[in-house]
Amino acid sequence: MRRLILLAAVAALGNGVAQRVEYEGPTILSRGLGPALQGGGSLLRLRPFLSITGVYDTGLTPVAVDASGRIPNVDAYGANLEFGALGYRSWRHTLLGLDYRGGFRHYNQNTYYDGSDHSLTLGLTYQPTRRVAYSFREAAGTYSRNYGLYSGYTYFDPSFADVPANDLFNGRTYYASTMGDLTFLKSPRLSFNIGGSGLVVRRRSSALIGVTGWTGRGDVQYRLGRNAAIGGDYDFTHYEFTNAFGASDIHTVAVDLSFRLGRAWDLGFRAGGARVETLGLQRVAVDPIIAAIIGRTTGIEAVYRLNYIPAGEVRLSRAFRRSTLSFGYQSGVSPGNGIYLTSRSQSAGFGYSHTAFRRWNFGASGGYSSYSSLAQMIGKYQSYNAGAGFTFQMNSWLHVVGRYDARRYDAGQAIVRRLAHSASLGIAFSPGELPLSLW
Repeated sequence: MRRLILLAAVAALGNGVAQRVEYEGPTILSRGLGPALQGGGSLLRLRPFLSITGVYDTGLTPVAVDASGRIPNVDAYGANLEFGALGYRSWRHTLLGLDYRGGFRHYNQNTYYDGSDHSLTLGLTYQPTRRVAYSFREAAGTYSRNYGLYSGYTYFDPSFADVPANDLFNGRTYYASTMGDLTFLKSPRLSFNIGGSGLVVRRRSSALIGVTGWTGRGDVQYRLGRNAAIGGDYDFTHYEFTNAFGASDIHTVAVDLSFRLGRAWDLGFRAGGARVETLGLQRVAVDPIIAAIIGRTTGIEAVYRLNYIPAGEVRLSRAFRRSTLSFGYQSGVSPGNGIYLTSRSQSAGFGYSHTAFRRWNFGASGGYSSYSSLAQMIGKYQSYNAGAGFTFQMNSWLHVVGRYDARRYDAGQAIVRRLAHSASLGIAFSPGELPLSLW
């Protein structure tokens, strides 16, 4: 029964309630379902939490240079106060999914890095009839240290919402991504989805670049049986940048295949391509005769580029009774990270969460990502990350929590290279019969 509740909630927020009512088929990647949710019906209940942890961070990087012209690399001890609420709440025709996490951070000596981080993931689906469902999804937040912002309950894939990630600096970032969809079930096998989204990302430092974007999308999916589905999707995306000249128009077409392997495994493919038009600026050499007159050897000119790149995704996941496991790979176009603008992006990763013996919850994740700018003449950005965490329930309210993360990244032909660590240990307060599942 718990597993059926989980599958119903996943289908509702990721693929529309119509799929939940009429048919629980394999995952549809083009509709943005998150890589995994925590297993077990009890873990789906909406629950608040408050935690106090000690933390040790390395690789803190301000948007600044020191007296020698180098970018600082700082280590610091401190404390975190974190709070939030996460889980599901359902009514007769409506399903709500919420993951809000906020906190305040203080370091004992390097108070420059003190701050407050907040992230919100919200999913609301309303089904007025058996054939029609409306879905609203929101991702919003602010951070200057983004470890763990999306590790645990993910009702939709953060990359689907263009949530900023892979920042090079510990600078203040604000973001909001709003998505709305309409799903129409023509029959238990045939469904249509249309939707749109808007994105705003702003960064406090004038040296970093923000983005404003919007997307229109649509897809059609046909169930071949209880264990397979085929379909196609199209979307158009537009990006404009702040603090920089440039914009991008992206057309993406893909074919979708989904399979359910056995009773618990889901395998999804999305394969296609993107046509990317990019307008930007680049530095060029000035003709020697002109340089002799104006006294400059280089100049700036507008550049237009047209690229065709592969776009797709592969995801394999399994929902056990008290755990989830997922593996994924994505390739496509990203608005960048404040230094890199419109880029070809690639990412691969895994996630695992397990609740054991009614007292322990363990989580682990890892991944790789890269950016290759489509307009800027800069080197490739690459990042590797891995992390693990646990919670131990001492009684119905009190939990011990711990987490460790590591991230290695380099950019601009290794001009900026970091190996950063973050470790925390403390206590959390949250009512519930099972251990708190933060990871």
